[in-house]
Amino acid sequence: MVVGDPRSEEETLGRTVRGLLLRGRAGALCTTAAQRGLEGFPFGSVVPYALSAEGHLLVLLARIATHTANLRRDPRASLLVRDEEAEGDPQASWRITVIGAFERLRVEGERPSDGDVVLDRDTWTELFARYQERVPAAVDYDRTHDFDLWRLREPVRLRYIGGFGEIHWVAGERMLRDPGGEGLAEAAAGAVAHLNEDHPHHLVELVEGLLGLSPERAEAVGVDRTGLLLRLHAPDRLVHCSFGREIGAGELRTAVVELLRHARSVRR
Repeated sequence: MVVGDPRSEEETLGRTVRGLLLRGRAGALCTTAAQRGLEGFPFGSVVPYALSAEGHLLVLLARIATHTANLRRDPRASLLVRDEEAEGDPQASWRITVIGAFERLRVEGERPSDGDVVLDRDTWTELFARYQERVPAAVDYDRTHDFDLWRLREPVRLRYIGGFGEIHWVAGERMLRDPGGEGLAEAAAGAVAHLNEDHPHHLVELVEGLLGLSPERAEAVGVDRTGLLLRLHAPDRLVHCSFGREIGAGELRTAVVELLRHARSVRR
């Protein structure tokens, strides 16, 4: 690309936005009110979120929630994510507003409604594992109310503000990533085999430190640009361990070592 090429700037902004969204944990979800007497007004509340391997936003909503009723009527919404560690003037730090339309995800065998997307059990379980990494209590939510995963299917545009005077509109597609990009697709099978053959005890350490679980055994079943997917045995569960950043194949070993060091430090 030539110097000053706007595509280069878009790519840089996209990488920045994706990295910041990986750091975030919750945002203000704004939907259009469907409640009688409030129709058409914006309705906002704080919700935790996660990201799929491709970078799609995921939220878990109760079927009786106001947001669910709103999205069933009008799937268009936005999620505002900000720097949760910022001190002083909040406008001096970064924030991102993601704009797009949500779709409800159902598991095969469930009865879908109009607009729902039906996923096979393995795909849904992986998405839920990514959400549960950020919200451990999610597994217990069904004991109170029925909950569904919702996915921002195609981000339309993002508003990224990095601080005073740093204001950008970013194309929605820049929020998404190729999970196997930068050599990960080619390196994944070898990395998974190496972890399972030579480091099974380290995988258990990861889970104990990062997730507070003590499985009898853990095996790697996948790796992408943002983390490891592990299958646990006793308890039997699929879990995700995030690198906290986006990596390429050349950074994979370093990222796993850093993740293990972090797991050991928080376990103490």
